[in-house]
Amino acid sequence: MFVFWGNIQITPYNANPSSIISPNPFDYDAVLRKEIKQMPGVTSVLPYVLKPGIIQAGNIMEGIKIKGIDKDYGLQSNSAISYSGKGISFQDSGYAMQILLSETTLSRLNKKIGDSVLVYFINPQQEFPRVRRLQISGTYHTGMDEIDKNFAFSDIRLIQRISNWDEKAINGYQVAVADYKKSDEIANDIYQKYLQPPMSKNTMQDIYPTIFSWLDLMNRNTYIILIIMAVVAVINLSTALLIFILERTNMVGILKTLGMPMGEIQKIFLYHSALISLKGILWGTVVGVGFCLLQSYTHIIPLPESAYYMQYVPIKLIAWQVLAIDFGVLVFCTLILMVPIMIVRRISIINTLRFK
Repeated sequence: MFVFWGNIQITPYNANPSSIISPNPFDYDAVLRKEIKQMPGVTSVLPYVLKPGIIQAGNIMEGIKIKGIDKDYGLQSNSAISYSGKGISFQDSGYAMQILLSETTLSRLNKKIGDSVLVYFINPQQEFPRVRRLQISGTYHTGMDEIDKNFAFSDIRLIQRISNWDEKAINGYQVAVADYKKSDEIANDIYQKYLQPPMSKNTMQDIYPTIFSWLDLMNRNTYIILIIMAVVAVINLSTALLIFILERTNMVGILKTLGMPMGEIQKIFLYHSALISLKGILWGTVVGVGFCLLQSYTHIIPLPESAYYMQYVPIKLIAWQVLAIDFGVLVFCTLILMVPIMIVRRISIINTLRFK
């Protein structure tokens, strides 16, 4: 989403930012673009236009929003969006009679790269739509139905010409930032320093609130699952140690009779519990990291892309985080296991040494 739309949208004020399409264009301002691009944390500022339309391929018709871009947009493959085909042939003069569709739309139209389609451009000020025959010059794929089913790319000058705008008219700027967590902060700085009414700003969280709410819900699920796993681990370890202590009550009684201090006896069980935890952590790390590497290279666990916006479970391993988790688990388990170790103090010498 951030690659396709940037992190921040600068457009005239729109009471419904999720509609994306701004009702009125405004003039491109090279000075404003340069000032925003020079702000700390901003990586790019790109103008765009948007136009609703209908694509016809034989008897099949699809509603679409056509995003007009210039050559600075950069239609090259990256980790977020995959492109295929030649893309749009931007020219120094004139405009490209080409359109770049998503793989989803291309499949629904039963077309392939190189075919032509009729595109009806809808203009509320005109009684009839304007029609152009455009060549499918390539495809893209994001894995997000909100984008793949609704948007296509074309030359920005084509949309300007169809809309009877001059070459400076645009619908907005998309601003990309290095750290998406600072989007709100940077957006507010842009608004305070450089924008005048009716210009406004919106972050992707404002435009696609449901997606980010879903991501927050997934994060909460993660915390709940981790807590449940920790509770189960503590119960299992405590039970194992408790059984170990009960099986060695005679040994505890003998050690007490020989005069070993209670603290030293407890240390025996503490060291044993730490050894159990350490073995479990080492085996768990080997198996877990090995499985993560297997998934990273083979993608054996797929995901329904329509629900999760990705084709497989992604893996990112950071060595210091793995080591920090291992150390934290070891310390946590050792401290928790102090509870069953306290039972050693309550073991009676008389009962443990009683002979039948």
